[in-house]
Amino acid sequence: MSARMQVSLSDDRGTATLAFLDGSGVEGTIAFTLEQLSELITSLGTVRSAMVEAMPPPPIEGVPVVPVLRTNWAVQPEALSEGSLIAFQHPAYGPVGLALAPEDSRRVAQALTRHQAMMHPSTGGTGLPS
Repeated sequence: MSARMQVSLSDDRGTATLAFLDGSGVEGTIAFTLEQLSELITSLGTVRSAMVEAMPPPPIEGVPVVPVLRTNWAVQPEALSEGSLIAFQHPAYGPVGLALAPEDSRRVAQALTRHQAMMHPSTGGTGLPS
C-alpha cells in the first residue's frame, strides 16, 4: 500500500512541502518550516508509540539500520531504571534516547571494549571478534 503522499524540500532548504497524490482522497499541499516539521515528526512518533505499545518489540537482528555518524550525544544516569541513558541528536527525528538497565549498560560497555580491541588491536586487545 502506497502512502499516496510525497514530501519535498525547497531549493533553499527552508521549508518542506507535503503534497497529497492522486488516489489519496485528499487534495492540496502543506508547507512546513523546520520547527513545524519537527513538531509533526514528534507528534507522529508519539502516536506510533501508542499504536505499538501493546506489541512486543520486533527483532533487530538483520534489520538494515542507517547509522548516525555525526551528532552530539551524552551518557547520563537514568533514575527510573537505575541504569544509563544514551541520548543523541538524530538528524531525522531530533533528540532521542535509549535507557539501559544496569545489566544492559554493562553488556554495552563490554561490547564497546571488544569492538575497540578488534578495530585497534595494538591497544592491547586480542583482535578477535566477540
